[in-house]
Amino acid sequence: MLVKTDLMSMANSLEVRVPFLDYRLVNFLFSLPSEYKIKDGQQKRILRDAVAHLLPQEVITRKKQGFEVPLLKWFKSELRSSIESTWLNDEFIERQGIFDVQQIKGLKMQLYSSNPKDVVAQTWGLIVFQHWYKKNME
Repeated sequence: MLVKTDLMSMANSLEVRVPFLDYRLVNFLFSLPSEYKIKDGQQKRILRDAVAHLLPQEVITRKKQGFEVPLLKWFKSELRSSIESTWLNDEFIERQGIFDVQQIKGLKMQLYSSNPKDVVAQTWGLIVFQHWYKKNME
């Protein structure tokens, strides 16, 4: 996965952080007491302390931030027409004979509602499958 991450990030001009994987470093860190590594509930103390002079204090002390793909935003904006006309088109779903058309209609109604709940992940799975299906089965 590291090679793939490296290649894809470079291909898209992204800087991606990879874990410290050298076995000597890992063995050394396992040998240290926990209080060196975690202080006041904050993890990665050694790393934070090592770069504290290089980074602003707000970066050093901020909480962990995830990186989420804005699927819902995309589904409701730039991908909506492709969802409706290509991947989850009612006629295509019916002709395909794999999924229940009414279930897909309900899923789309939920997706575009003010409370989509967990249908974003389901929709993404369907889109990936439909893309594969159109590419390989039609």
